[in-house]
Amino acid sequence: MAETQNSTKPQQKLAVGKTIQARYSGLGFSGVGMVSPPGRLFGLIVGMPGAGKSCFLQSHPNAFIINSDLSSTTNPNPKAIMWPAMGPEGIPIEPLSSGFQNCALTWKGVLEKKAQLLKMSEQNQERPETIVVDSLGSAIGLVRKHVTEKAGKQEWKELDGRRAWDDVYEELVRFAVDLRSAGYGFYYVCHLVNAKIPLGDDRYTIRPELTITDSFYKRLFPLFELVAAFESEYGTETTMVARKNPDGSPGPKRPVKTKYKKHCMTVNDESLLGITKCRVMLPDKIELPQEGAWSIFEDIYKSAK
Repeated sequence: MAETQNSTKPQQKLAVGKTIQARYSGLGFSGVGMVSPPGRLFGLIVGMPGAGKSCFLQSHPNAFIINSDLSSTTNPNPKAIMWPAMGPEGIPIEPLSSGFQNCALTWKGVLEKKAQLLKMSEQNQERPETIVVDSLGSAIGLVRKHVTEKAGKQEWKELDGRRAWDDVYEELVRFAVDLRSAGYGFYYVCHLVNAKIPLGDDRYTIRPELTITDSFYKRLFPLFELVAAFESEYGTETTMVARKNPDGSPGPKRPVKTKYKKHCMTVNDESLLGITKCRVMLPDKIELPQEGAWSIFEDIYKSAK
């Protein structure tokens, strides 16, 4: 009877061998959370003119900024490397071993910088962490001229419109992807504008829009890990300031009003739905000062889940 009872008990089988993750470990990593630091992302920084986009990126001490806007620095203490810089006479300049020389910014020159960066990566030389193109709109203009000349034409309008724009967009995507493949982080900067959207007779709404075409953004958007928007906040704050009496002794405190301008980053603004995105949970709004803005953002991003 004891034998019969023992024989009817369910048999337990132990799983042996490798787990699925271990079985395919030769192909790559599995079951491991991987979040790139912000300096290694493929990102886009957007915002209205003067919102603090360039100032923020110029605070990145390990960035190389391709200054396609030919703009002066906006950060009072810039940390990033910029090319070309703007000389004392307002003319683009590039460095020489014994100073600097005037230069004309072309996409061919940008491609030469790209080749230099790729070579630095291949040879494992000391190099920047992040490449920035500021801004995308100006870069499009450079690439348009490059595509026109490459086709042996004098004017852009001589080209087949749809195919020509496709060549421009493909060039800008490939430029970023090639540098990303070499281990660099990459950011484009793009301006926003307020567009008036009609709703009916004498009715309209204001909505922020990118200054690039929807078709181009549809190509770029899936590639970005981060699209963050900058906005400015203006206001007046009151502080109590101690005044001195006529004899020099401390007098009573009196309120003094001062105007302020704050720069904030956001990825959760409902008005920018479909434009911004992020792979981690960032605060709704991050106030960033001029000094050390990149370091503050980097710490917040790394601590986010």
